[in-house]
Amino acid sequence: MKIKVIFTAGFIFLAANSSLFSQDTASAGFFPLHIGNVWIYSVQSFPPLPFPYYIFKIDRDSVFNNHKYFLYNRYNISLLSSEWIRYDSATGNLLAYSSAGGCSNFANDKIIDSLPSSPGNVVNCNYQAFSTRQCLNVMVISVFNNIPTILKEFKHDGLIYNLTHYAKNFGIFFSCSGEPPPCSAYSTLIGCIINGIVYGDTTLSGINLTGNILPEVFALSQNYPNPFNPKTIINYELPITNYVSVKVYNALGNEVTTLVNEKQNAGRYSVEFSGESLPSGIYFYKLEAGDFVETKRMVLLK
Repeated sequence: MKIKVIFTAGFIFLAANSSLFSQDTASAGFFPLHIGNVWIYSVQSFPPLPFPYYIFKIDRDSVFNNHKYFLYNRYNISLLSSEWIRYDSATGNLLAYSSAGGCSNFANDKIIDSLPSSPGNVVNCNYQAFSTRQCLNVMVISVFNNIPTILKEFKHDGLIYNLTHYAKNFGIFFSCSGEPPPCSAYSTLIGCIINGIVYGDTTLSGINLTGNILPEVFALSQNYPNPFNPKTIINYELPITNYVSVKVYNALGNEVTTLVNEKQNAGRYSVEFSGESLPSGIYFYKLEAGDFVETKRMVLLK
């Protein structure tokens, strides 16, 4: 077998025959889903962005639609970019929850990438602004003090062009995007915590990556998606343990349903609301936790 050594952006790439990796039996390792996993990326953009890095963390998991999802949060920008994601063991697809409808054989999921793909494989699914995703290459690389691993490169195309590299046992290692090509924004993994093990540089001032990141104040986020049909996710934050109530009301102020009615520990929570049996219209959801009360508006559009 011929192996070619390529030096790119400080990493050693060992390009080998991609057929060696066509029998992938552990696709889930290309995006490790485990509560507490953290990824830190350096960011370069033209024009420059007002922040030098991204921080992602898996905070918790939940079961809905008979599937186990993990809450994937982006911390230093906004929790509005958080998603519920899962790995489908039957197909090897990495999926994002979508209450507005899915694609392929998934009723409520969009395909982020098909992780078992070999070079040339194409998947069609309208996830974010990407309509198609193609596996371009599979290679061996050395990361974090010469740890060998397998890297898969995917091209996403649609309204936005994107390249994403997944490193086995580490997750997304590099990505860039722009429209039209080539890329104008780049992010590179500089450190991570995977299943409790620290790799690379995770020393960012003011951020406790090795412990639980607890909210400092009570907060009720805007539901996502909004408008929705028929399901949506409501996120809220508790800085202290409290008795919590989350209720939904119609435009007349009549209670439609109670989503939460229990004592909960400090942390970040998500709850799903389904308007499948309700008519289109404006609804309100209210969080009560001790003396804290907040109400937000959402739209069911069928």
